Amino acid sequence: MAAQLGDYILRTWHLPWSWGSVDCTIWVADWCVAHWGIDPADGWRGTYSSEAEMRGLTGGDLVGFLDRECCLPVRGAARDGDVGVIAVAGHRVAAIRHGGKWAFRKPHGVGIVRARALRIWG
Repeated sequence: MAAQLGDYILRTWHLPWSWGSVDCTIWVADWCVAHWGIDPADGWRGTYSSEAEMRGLTGGDLVGFLDRECCLPVRGAARDGDVGVIAVAGHRVAAIRHGGKWAFRKPHGVGIVRARALRIWG
């Protein structure tokens, strides 16, 4: 693994939330850069500054949007370090597989939950 996931989570846990630069989707894209050396957010990083603008960019379909934007293959089962979209408290969020759970960026820190992935890339 190019970058260690636990170190990445600890290093980014306290970064202040900012739509378009430190949010759930960009946080996962930054992991992809550190882990695989590819940036799935290259074409849209920094192009939105609110949740409404993000929803406009994704068309309200995060899974479909990332299917088009993510250059990683879709997986049927997740491995540590893979990325995906999960549902948390009624919201679809980008997440990273870590120790049998999913880590996702929240406005204040990182959440780690057991959840079924709606889509997995790796």
